[in-house]
Amino acid sequence: MIKRRIIKLRTYQGKEKEIRHSPWRLQLICRHVAGLPVQEALTQLEFLNKVKAPLVQKVLKRTSNLADIRDGLQPSQLEVAECFATHGKHLKRMKIMGRGRMGVMHHRFCHMRVVLREIDFPLKIYTAKTISEKKRWMEHQLTAKADYEARRADREELQTLERMAALKEKERQAED
Repeated sequence: MIKRRIIKLRTYQGKEKEIRHSPWRLQLICRHVAGLPVQEALTQLEFLNKVKAPLVQKVLKRTSNLADIRDGLQPSQLEVAECFATHGKHLKRMKIMGRGRMGVMHHRFCHMRVVLREIDFPLKIYTAKTISEKKRWMEHQLTAKADYEARRADREELQTLERMAALKEKERQAED
Protein backbone atom coordinates (compact mmCIF):
# COMPACT_ATOMS: atom_id res chain seq x y z
CA MET A 1 0.00 0.00 0.00
CA ILE A 2 2.79 2.43 0.88
CA LYS A 3 4.68 1.72 -2.35
CA ARG A 4 1.55 2.32 -4.42
CA ARG A 5 1.04 5.70 -2.77
CA ILE A 6 4.67 6.69 -3.30
CA ILE A 7 4.57 5.72 -6.98
CA LYS A 8 1.59 8.05 -7.57
CA LEU A 9 3.43 11.10 -6.21
CA ARG A 10 4.88 13.66 -8.63
CA THR A 11 8.65 13.71 -9.06
CA TYR A 12 11.06 16.26 -10.53
CA GLN A 13 14.61 15.61 -11.72
CA GLY A 14 17.57 17.93 -11.69
CA LYS A 15 20.99 17.19 -13.15
CA GLU A 16 24.41 18.75 -13.21
CA LYS A 17 27.04 17.26 -15.50
CA GLU A 18 30.80 17.49 -15.86
CA ILE A 19 31.50 18.77 -12.36
CA ARG A 20 35.23 19.14 -11.77
CA HIS A 21 35.24 17.35 -8.43
CA SER A 22 35.84 13.89 -7.07
CA PRO A 23 32.67 11.75 -7.22
CA TRP A 24 33.37 10.27 -3.78
CA ARG A 25 33.56 13.68 -2.12
CA LEU A 26 30.43 14.91 -3.91
CA GLN A 27 28.62 11.73 -2.86
CA LEU A 28 29.28 12.66 0.79
CA ILE A 29 27.38 15.90 0.29
CA CYS A 30 24.57 14.15 -1.58
CA ARG A 31 24.15 11.55 1.15
CA HIS A 32 23.88 14.37 3.68
CA VAL A 33 20.69 15.78 2.09
CA ALA A 34 18.98 12.65 0.72
CA GLY A 35 15.68 11.96 2.44
CA LEU A 36 15.25 15.46 3.91
CA PRO A 37 12.52 17.98 3.07
CA VAL A 38 13.83 20.56 0.60
CA GLN A 39 13.80 23.51 3.01
CA GLU A 40 15.70 21.52 5.62
CA ALA A 41 18.17 20.29 2.99
CA LEU A 42 18.83 23.85 1.81
CA THR A 43 19.45 24.93 5.40
CA GLN A 44 21.84 22.04 5.98
CA LEU A 45 23.76 22.88 2.80
CA GLU A 46 23.97 26.52 3.83
CA PHE A 47 26.12 25.60 6.83
CA LEU A 48 27.91 22.54 5.42
CA ASN A 49 31.65 23.15 5.23
CA LYS A 50 32.31 21.51 1.85
CA VAL A 51 33.50 23.12 -1.38
CA LYS A 52 30.68 21.89 -3.63
CA ALA A 53 27.82 22.34 -1.13
CA PRO A 54 26.70 25.58 -2.87
CA LEU A 55 26.54 23.68 -6.18
CA VAL A 56 24.23 21.03 -4.70
CA GLN A 57 22.17 23.83 -3.16
CA LYS A 58 21.89 25.51 -6.57
CA VAL A 59 20.68 22.28 -8.20
CA LEU A 60 18.10 21.76 -5.42
CA LYS A 61 16.78 25.31 -5.86
CA ARG A 62 16.65 24.93 -9.64
CA THR A 63 14.71 21.67 -9.36
CA SER A 64 12.28 23.08 -6.77
CA ASN A 65 11.66 26.05 -9.10
CA LEU A 66 10.87 23.54 -11.84
CA ALA A 67 8.25 21.95 -9.57
CA ASP A 68 6.78 25.38 -8.86
CA ILE A 69 6.58 26.23 -12.57
CA ARG A 70 5.08 22.90 -13.65
CA ASP A 71 2.62 22.12 -10.85
CA GLY A 72 2.73 25.02 -8.39
CA LEU A 73 4.42 23.01 -5.62
CA GLN A 74 6.38 25.00 -3.06
CA PRO A 75 9.70 23.82 -1.56
CA SER A 76 7.90 23.10 1.72
CA GLN A 77 5.82 20.48 -0.12
CA LEU A 78 8.83 18.61 -1.57
CA GLU A 79 11.41 16.19 -0.23
CA VAL A 80 14.74 15.00 -1.65
CA ALA A 81 13.90 11.46 -2.78
CA GLU A 82 17.30 10.78 -4.37
CA CYS A 83 20.58 12.60 -4.56
CA PHE A 84 23.70 10.90 -5.84
CA ALA A 85 26.93 11.49 -7.74
CA THR A 86 28.34 9.25 -10.46
CA HIS A 87 31.64 9.06 -12.30
CA GLY A 88 32.23 11.21 -15.33
CA LYS A 89 35.13 11.14 -17.74
CA HIS A 90 38.56 11.45 -16.17
CA LEU A 91 41.45 13.34 -17.68
CA LYS A 92 44.75 11.50 -17.47
CA ARG A 93 47.81 13.66 -17.06
CA MET A 94 51.46 12.89 -16.70
CA LYS A 95 52.97 13.22 -13.25
CA ILE A 96 56.70 13.79 -13.41
CA MET A 97 58.65 12.40 -10.48
CA GLY A 98 62.28 12.20 -9.47
CA ARG A 99 64.97 10.01 -11.08
CA GLY A 100 63.35 10.23 -14.51
CA ARG A 101 60.20 8.35 -13.54
CA MET A 102 56.65 9.34 -14.29
CA GLY A 103 53.19 8.33 -13.21
CA VAL A 104 49.59 9.02 -14.18
CA MET A 105 47.46 11.71 -12.52
CA HIS A 106 43.69 11.52 -12.83
CA HIS A 107 41.67 14.74 -12.94
CA ARG A 108 38.26 13.43 -11.93
CA PHE A 109 34.89 14.65 -13.15
CA CYS A 110 31.46 13.59 -11.96
CA HIS A 111 27.76 13.97 -12.62
CA MET A 112 25.04 14.64 -10.07
CA ARG A 113 21.35 13.75 -10.14
CA VAL A 114 18.68 15.04 -7.77
CA VAL A 115 15.10 13.74 -7.63
CA LEU A 116 12.54 15.72 -5.67
CA ARG A 117 9.25 14.10 -4.72
CA GLU A 118 6.01 15.55 -3.45
CA ILE A 119 5.53 14.84 0.27
CA ASP A 120 2.56 12.65 1.20
CA PHE A 121 1.87 14.15 4.63
CA PRO A 122 -0.81 11.65 5.79
CA LEU A 123 1.55 8.79 4.95
CA LYS A 124 4.46 10.47 6.77
CA ILE A 125 2.31 11.05 9.86
CA TYR A 126 1.04 7.47 9.75
CA THR A 127 4.51 5.93 9.42
CA ALA A 128 6.13 8.17 12.06
CA LYS A 129 7.25 6.08 15.04
CA THR A 130 7.25 8.63 17.84
CA ILE A 131 4.74 11.24 18.90
CA SER A 132 7.26 14.06 18.52
CA GLU A 133 7.97 12.96 14.96
CA LYS A 134 4.23 12.96 14.21
CA LYS A 135 3.92 16.47 15.68
CA ARG A 136 6.83 17.65 13.55
CA TRP A 137 5.20 16.31 10.37
CA MET A 138 1.88 17.92 11.33
CA GLU A 139 3.58 21.28 11.83
CA HIS A 140 5.40 20.82 8.53
CA GLN A 141 2.06 20.08 6.86
CA LEU A 142 0.55 23.29 8.24
CA THR A 143 3.47 25.41 7.00
CA ALA A 144 3.29 23.75 3.58
CA LYS A 145 -0.43 24.50 3.36
CA ALA A 146 0.14 28.12 4.39
CA ASP A 147 2.91 28.51 1.77
CA TYR A 148 0.65 27.03 -0.91
CA GLU A 149 -2.24 29.36 -0.01
CA ALA A 150 0.03 32.43 -0.02
CA ARG A 151 1.48 31.49 -3.40
CA ARG A 152 -1.99 30.83 -4.83
CA ALA A 153 -3.18 34.25 -3.63
CA ASP A 154 -0.16 35.89 -5.27
CA ARG A 155 -0.86 34.11 -8.55
CA GLU A 156 -4.53 35.10 -8.52
CA GLU A 157 -3.58 38.72 -7.85
CA LEU A 158 -1.09 38.63 -10.72
CA GLN A 159 -3.70 37.18 -13.07
CA THR A 160 -6.23 39.88 -12.18
CA LEU A 161 -3.62 42.59 -12.77
CA GLU A 162 -2.77 41.06 -16.15
CA ARG A 163 -6.46 40.98 -17.11
CA MET A 164 -6.88 44.63 -16.08
CA ALA A 165 -3.82 45.60 -18.13
CA ALA A 166 -5.20 43.73 -21.16
CA LEU A 167 -8.57 45.49 -20.80
CA LYS A 168 -6.89 48.91 -20.62
CA GLU A 169 -4.85 48.07 -23.70
CA LYS A 170 -8.03 47.14 -25.60
CA GLU A 171 -9.69 50.40 -24.51
CA ARG A 172 -6.70 52.39 -25.76
CA GLN A 173 -6.81 50.62 -29.10
CA ALA A 174 -10.56 51.22 -29.38
CA GLU A 175 -10.07 54.97 -28.74
CA ASP A 176 -7.39 55.26 -31.45
